[in-house]
Amino acid sequence: MSTTDTASNENKMPLYIAIMVFIASLVALLMAAGQGNATQTMGQREPVSVVLTKVEMRQQFETPINVFGLIESPKSTLLSFDSSGEVTEVLVEEGDTVSKGDVLARLDTQRLVAQQKELSASLERVKADLNLAKINNDRTQSLVKKKLESAQRLDETQAALNVAAARVNEISASLNSMNVALDRAILYAPFDGQVDSRLFDEGSVINAGMAVIGVTSNDKYQARFAVPADIVDQFEIGESVTMQVGESDVQGTVSQRLAVRNVQTRTVDILVSLSSNTQVRPGDMAILSGSRIHTEQGAWLPVSALSNGLRGLWRVLVLDNQGGDNGVGTLQARVVDVVYTDGSKAFVRGALKEQEQVVVGGTHKLAPGQRVKAGTASAELGEMLP
Repeated sequence: MSTTDTASNENKMPLYIAIMVFIASLVALLMAAGQGNATQTMGQREPVSVVLTKVEMRQQFETPINVFGLIESPKSTLLSFDSSGEVTEVLVEEGDTVSKGDVLARLDTQRLVAQQKELSASLERVKADLNLAKINNDRTQSLVKKKLESAQRLDETQAALNVAAARVNEISASLNSMNVALDRAILYAPFDGQVDSRLFDEGSVINAGMAVIGVTSNDKYQARFAVPADIVDQFEIGESVTMQVGESDVQGTVSQRLAVRNVQTRTVDILVSLSSNTQVRPGDMAILSGSRIHTEQGAWLPVSALSNGLRGLWRVLVLDNQGGDNGVGTLQARVVDVVYTDGSKAFVRGALKEQEQVVVGGTHKLAPGQRVKAGTASAELGEMLP
């Protein structure tokens, strides 16, 4: 090695030593800073403030249930003639308002009128026969009293009088029946209401019993609900209820609770009389709210108190040692089972005790064993739980 190379290496040696000293100092500073932070994390970090709620154990809980029904008229009928014939007049249109007794339609009555005239003539004839038989009977009675006629002749005239009277009664009854048939050839409105269907027009030939016109009453409507048998006792006759029809709330009163259960649906019908027909029509769907009671021990908690636990289970974080350190304690995880939830609150069962304090928010930022302190619950939280 030359003298020049030796001198160059000797000049670089102080630089190497300075770099190594700098690196060693930097490592020492970093280690000291890490130990200080660790000491502060374990001993000096302030407990996290959390919102808590107290557990109130229940032996049962209620869930809302909606019962669907239909608005209907208390009286609705399809009118028909009780005899066959040709429809000659239909005097109403769909949507017309009618009053009780209004004429709605007529059948052809030409044959009935002809038979009526024939019976009227027959009645006049038998009445004349009856009058003659009475005269003969009176004359015979007078002759018998004078011993100018036999008793047998009197019996014959009395029998003839009875036959004539029977014929008069027979023809009169037939004439009355014909008058009824003529009257039944006219359809009358059975009650005040509105025409909801017109099924035949003039010229149609119909059979007896075929529906011709439909009429719906203008009386206050009613709603029919098929209620599950286990909650039907909640609705007492005479009780005021509120139903939802479309976007409107409609007031009504429970008028009937049927005693017979539907064989197919196993439900019991109740009828609710509406306070007003405003904004509702027969056929509209109505919703009646009720509740179902479930026998189950547990507690109501906000959904925000739940977090994912192990193996797909739900857990809640409970404050332990809550009596000391002015509300400061550590968190414990408790596994719970969600029985029911409505989206904002849940009824849970599990390892919870009365008056324990449960964290109700920010559980994804917390862990079991972490030190926390009780914060202030919001007013909305108190209103959320039943």
